[in-house]
Amino acid sequence: MTIRPAARGLPILWQTLLLVLACLLVAQMVSIGLFLSLRPPRPDFNRLSDVADALAGVRSGTDDRDRRLTPRSIATPPLRGEGMRDDPAFTQRLAQRLAVPVTHVRFYFEPDQRSGVPFDSHDRGQAVHIRRGEPIFFNTVVAGVATAHGWRVVETPPRPLIGTWQRRSILWFCLSALLLMPFAWFFARRLTQPIRRFADAADRMGTDPSAPPIAPDGPAELRVTAQAINRMQERLNRHVAERTAMIGAIAHDLRTPLARVAFRIEGAPDPIREKVQADIEQMRAMISATIGFVRDGTGRDERVPVALDGLLTTLAAAERDMGRAVTVEIDAPVTVRADPVSIERLIQNLVDNGLRHGGAVTIRLARDGDLADVMICDRGPGLDADLLERVFEPFVRGDPSRNAQTGGTGLGLTIARSIAERHGGRLVLANRDGGGLCARFTMPTA
Repeated sequence: MTIRPAARGLPILWQTLLLVLACLLVAQMVSIGLFLSLRPPRPDFNRLSDVADALAGVRSGTDDRDRRLTPRSIATPPLRGEGMRDDPAFTQRLAQRLAVPVTHVRFYFEPDQRSGVPFDSHDRGQAVHIRRGEPIFFNTVVAGVATAHGWRVVETPPRPLIGTWQRRSILWFCLSALLLMPFAWFFARRLTQPIRRFADAADRMGTDPSAPPIAPDGPAELRVTAQAINRMQERLNRHVAERTAMIGAIAHDLRTPLARVAFRIEGAPDPIREKVQADIEQMRAMISATIGFVRDGTGRDERVPVALDGLLTTLAAAERDMGRAVTVEIDAPVTVRADPVSIERLIQNLVDNGLRHGGAVTIRLARDGDLADVMICDRGPGLDADLLERVFEPFVRGDPSRNAQTGGTGLGLTIARSIAERHGGRLVLANRDGGGLCARFTMPTA
């Protein structure tokens, strides 16, 4: 049982929504785990008992705080900083805890800022919060006690830029982002792969009208677009086939009146008959080239592996047997998947063009990454820069030195480029250093 294309793949909207929801779900799970596994941050404060323990040299059980008190020794009593105050009651309680006279103790503190403080104070007007009878200081505290060797002083260190709780939170959120990356990559790949395949298929269809239709795969929007492009391609192919057939029929039917004209001028004077006969032959050549161009554009290529090195060597040998100066240089053997008849016709057109205008041709084959690179160069007069692209248009030829006397119809390069593009390749012209013209043909290797 086959699965209908419409039953596969979700619309891009729903796939994107699922990606966002999955990321939110993982982020929420990580956040819940963060708050369940980590202890809540302790407010940055010091109690009066913490100050006494630090001055007495007793380590507190909460030394993991960012603003722990560390004692140091100085020769003079500590000074009260700007904006700080003292309270005799607190100084007295500190002296009692240290078991020293009150005159041997100094204690200064900054009034607390109440915003964000998690403890309620019974007296909203006081400068220090009291909880269960214990003063709590959220700002800077400076305290000192006199000893036999000077003063032992503790002072609240400055607030760190990033506290312990913030560092842990940042670490967890970084871990959550790393955890989300595989999910995001997986969903993004599922979204982009069908689009990339669609773009490649559309590009192949643009260069080769006989390419297979685009597979309706992936999200619903891409399937609908692929079906629309396939229908459009069918209509365009029918339209082009009809117009091409009409042009071919017209060109074919023109042979009959030309034959009658040639028959009727047989009795004309020699000068007139020769001129008219030359025009008739030129028109016959143009009609034959047109019919060949039409047949080439409507024919179906048979793609098989083709060894370009062997094809070029055989072609050059056949040209030399006919007394034509054609040499070939093979830098590396290259195999392409192409229609051998069409590729040979492309090369032959370029070789004929070079021989017609340059007298001798050099063919060079090389590999450029995944591309086969064929250069066909002559030592003729070359082309003006504005003609290097225009000569690929039907019936457009160069200057008179590359025109009437050579018998060209102006379709050889047009046919050659058409064949190159059907095979996913490129054909460009460039003037050669020192004089001459080079045609460069590139196409993907097999």
